[in-house]
Amino acid sequence: MSLLRPPQGFPPHLAMFWPLIWVQVLLLRAAVRASYGKGVQYHWSVTSNGRVFLTSIDWMPGQKKERTFPKPANDRLAAACDGRAFTPAYSTLCAEPYDAVNAAVARPSAQASTLNLPLPET
Repeated sequence: MSLLRPPQGFPPHLAMFWPLIWVQVLLLRAAVRASYGKGVQYHWSVTSNGRVFLTSIDWMPGQKKERTFPKPANDRLAAACDGRAFTPAYSTLCAEPYDAVNAAVARPSAQASTLNLPLPET
């Protein structure tokens, strides 16, 4: 694989854009080396429109057993990594489950049945 020659099995419709894709591969290699160190094996792929992305990182037997991953750059990425981004914000508003019997006795109105329903996602 070099600047003028794409790897085997490369999509033919992207062959004329190989120099631009090759630069993306070099930048990806630099990012992987900066984050995980030299010698880490990784796999990359190309989308149909020519974007390079990381598909997997293989850990070689000579590396540390414990995996130390770099910290995310900002809180939004950290929320996506630890699962906070997948939980809707309104789900924390209803701390206790709705008790229909006690609510109907305490407040006999039409609104009593919709007290603790979650808000719709938009």
